[in-house]
Amino acid sequence: MSKVQNPQTLRGKVALWSSVALAFLVAILLFLILVKPAGTAPPNPIAVETTTATGDCDVPEGDTSSKPAMPKDLRWEADKGWTWPVSDTYGPTKTKDGYGVCFARSPLGAALAAVSMNASANLVDARKTVELYTLDSKGKEVLLEKTPNEPAATSPASFAGFVVDSFSNDEAAITLVIATPASSSGYTGLPLTFRWIDGDWKLKVIDDGSMFVGQPPVPVKGGFVEWSGSNG
Repeated sequence: MSKVQNPQTLRGKVALWSSVALAFLVAILLFLILVKPAGTAPPNPIAVETTTATGDCDVPEGDTSSKPAMPKDLRWEADKGWTWPVSDTYGPTKTKDGYGVCFARSPLGAALAAVSMNASANLVDARKTVELYTLDSKGKEVLLEKTPNEPAATSPASFAGFVVDSFSNDEAAITLVIATPASSSGYTGLPLTFRWIDGDWKLKVIDDGSMFVGQPPVPVKGGFVEWSGSNG
């Protein structure tokens, strides 16, 4: 099953990014900015269980539509001012070295993997997050060379929802939507593509170490799936 494709292959240069968008994205995923080519007391674990993941995760698929319904058990984890959605049913359902893993093979599962990845990068360790969540590739090696062994957070981001740009059993392209007053619409987007590898989602990275090319999209309210669930 395939959805409308996001124009992630459009060429762009980092110089086109506005200073406002750049500063905001630093708070979301600092190592994303660090690896953009020039000119073109310890935190709590990000997890819901203490079981170590091995092999296939065996997580129910759930809704595979472009606008999946929120699961009844969706709730918000919180640490150091950051909050992010999790589901005991759709992910993360296990942990690996203190990081949440094992997500549903669905758009919702990929979106939950995206927010867990971002929370881990900003609160735990950016480099270890890349090592765990990223698909092995030339781009991953470039990314690791420029990613620090420390949390990447500057200030908490507000995860508003996500857009399903495309989906198949083996690949999910989603845009993580973040609320920000710096945007004309009140939101900015972080396009991410995941591949299904060994029973879980892994982030695809471009050969230059970037997650996407071009300018971040500017989503509008009503044009994305909003997170909902209980806080705390």
